Amino acid sequence: MKKITYILIFIVGFSCTKNKKQNYAQTKEIQLVPPNFTVDSIFFKNNTTINFSSTLANTTLKYSVGNSSITHDSKILESPLKIEKSSTLAVKAFHTDYKESETVKLQVKKIKHNISNASIRIFPEPSGTYSANGAASLTDLKSGYPQFKKNNAWLGFNTKEISINVVLDKPLLLSKITLHTLTSQGDWIFAPEQISIKNNNKVIGELVNKKASKQSLSGANVNFTEVPITPKTYNEFTIVVKSLNGIPNWHSGANSTPWFFIDEIIVE
Repeated sequence: MKKITYILIFIVGFSCTKNKKQNYAQTKEIQLVPPNFTVDSIFFKNNTTINFSSTLANTTLKYSVGNSSITHDSKILESPLKIEKSSTLAVKAFHTDYKESETVKLQVKKIKHNISNASIRIFPEPSGTYSANGAASLTDLKSGYPQFKKNNAWLGFNTKEISINVVLDKPLLLSKITLHTLTSQGDWIFAPEQISIKNNNKVIGELVNKKASKQSLSGANVNFTEVPITPKTYNEFTIVVKSLNGIPNWHSGANSTPWFFIDEIIVE
């Protein structure tokens, strides 16, 4: 009888061990949710603080600065990050029992010139649905987020060309104009095909985006679109944004006019 008891215990123990291995293998196929983050400000004068977090206990967050990829050997994020210069941050969640998360990327920008007192004229006016605080929204240092329907910082345009004239309150030595924009192809929001910067009707800088019509699988993205200009002291400039002639054929809204979203103009 004792022999039978031992055999039963062995069988039960083996079965439990086997189930644990199976359960562990199954959880390793489950991917972690990407980390959450809060930030003092995307645009900052001196510094900004970023807090990243995960909802699952015993999760390790690892990060990199710049465009380097994140691996198990990357730096561990143990406390809020205080950033003092323009940076691109990437963060990923790791857990011993689950598949690592997708990478969360966040770009923050140190502001060299505050142009909140500039006079701005926009033609045509933004859509009434996405009009934020009008032209003042482009220089208020308030960032929009990918969840644009829940955020009142974006100016949205559903037209093929937009002209933004900026008259500075004082002359500034400039070499680059940056637009903070949103792309979300699933919501018909595309990157512009061309951005031109003009001064006295002369083109001083231009950016042509040959990938504007390419299909993206990354969902909604907030972007810093930089346009180098002829270095010089300027009193005013005009930004001309040209959208795609129509949404590409691979999209459900093919041939319709795409949306363009912007929330800030940065000069340096």
